[in-house]
Amino acid sequence: MKTGEHLASVLAILVSFAFVSIFIGFTGQLNLYWYLYIIPIFIAAITYNLIGSLMVGIASIGILVFWFYSGVGTGLVENPTVLGYEMITGTSIFLIAGLILGYISGKQKKQQAQLERLSVRDRLTGLYNYSYFVDRLDEEIKRSNRYETPLGLIMLDIDYFKDFNDTFGHEKGNKVLKDIAEIIKEKVRDIDIVARYGGEEFAVLLPSVGKEAKEAAERIRKAVEMAEFEGDVEQPIVKKTISAGVAVYPRNAKDDTGLVVKADEALYKAKESGRNQTCVCEQSS
Repeated sequence: MKTGEHLASVLAILVSFAFVSIFIGFTGQLNLYWYLYIIPIFIAAITYNLIGSLMVGIASIGILVFWFYSGVGTGLVENPTVLGYEMITGTSIFLIAGLILGYISGKQKKQQAQLERLSVRDRLTGLYNYSYFVDRLDEEIKRSNRYETPLGLIMLDIDYFKDFNDTFGHEKGNKVLKDIAEIIKEKVRDIDIVARYGGEEFAVLLPSVGKEAKEAAERIRKAVEMAEFEGDVEQPIVKKTISAGVAVYPRNAKDDTGLVVKADEALYKAKESGRNQTCVCEQSS
């Protein structure tokens, strides 16, 4: 939740508390408190889940106790004892209702966050998926145009991955994909966008990076080359390599599609030249 949304929610809770207090003060209808105090507790329950409803519920009961025992509340009614029991019962019921609503709200938010995560993440590697990559590529191209900064793109492909799957099985192949995904994430910046482009191919967007994109690709390639991957009983340790293609916007391409094409061409050149190397697109847009 953004800061502005937090401030709006807190303000709504405080205003509703103030409204209840002013209403009781002017009308003398203390018996309406346990109806009205549900407003701030429901706001807190929806916004801050179970903890929010509990905290506001405690604050509401504190205000109620103040009204009732300060002499102000008891002076507004003929039979304070009867009203006290009614208010305790009412506030307890609404507090429980608020806690239930807070619990449900929190659970729904967690489910929604999980669905949102699954919609943009690759389920195997945890990296961003192809759809998210395409959307971010378009956004980063626009950002690059706005601020006149370069945008680097690295396309990565695991060398001889099919042979590995045929030898050690798809389960071990999936483990290699996950391990290499982790290596890629470790070797780039937090602001870089790492995605599983498809199969054994990955893509890395490097905002505000030009010629240094090759250095980033080489860091990843060398880290994979040095890593050890799980094989089988006969060959417990397996070494793998990757090939990389690099292109930079706007030097090598005029748009997002062209940037992917140029990076993919550089990747193809790296694989055709013997694999386990990085090739950079040298063509100007």
